[in-house]
Amino acid sequence: MELTYRSRRILTARELDLDTDCWVPEADISWDDGDGEEHQTLTGPNDRFKIIDHAEIYALEMAMAWIDAECVEDLTP
Repeated sequence: MELTYRSRRILTARELDLDTDCWVPEADISWDDGDGEEHQTLTGPNDRFKIIDHAEIYALEMAMAWIDAECVEDLTP
């Protein structure tokens, strides 16, 4: 899934962990900081999501929470 949130692009992915038989949520966040493109990759727990859609939703929520925290830090003097 791809989404733009607060001027940042979120690209989510899921990977099956064969040891736990669970889907691992992943999110790649990218944005232009004026000097070029920046990236942040987030990975969620590897032992929680048996349903692929739940892992994708978690990845999206994880990315949005990270962006919200970063945007607050940007506003802090």
